[in-house]
Amino acid sequence: MTQFETQSGERFADFDLPEGCMMCGGAVSIRATPAGAHGYCPHCHVLSRPQMRVKPNGVELSFETTALA
Repeated sequence: MTQFETQSGERFADFDLPEGCMMCGGAVSIRATPAGAHGYCPHCHVLSRPQMRVKPNGVELSFETTALA
């Protein structure tokens, strides 16, 4: 995980989640900010907005699923 701070003082962290894409099983790049997390799969180009919880031993990400019939 890489942490950054912008010139305006905003903090964010970037990390990759191997095999984390819900669509294709590819790696997902996650950007965590104080406003929440955003994910992107470079293999199938899916954008996601996972819910993020910080736990004592790591970070838990959950992805909401939606289906249209």
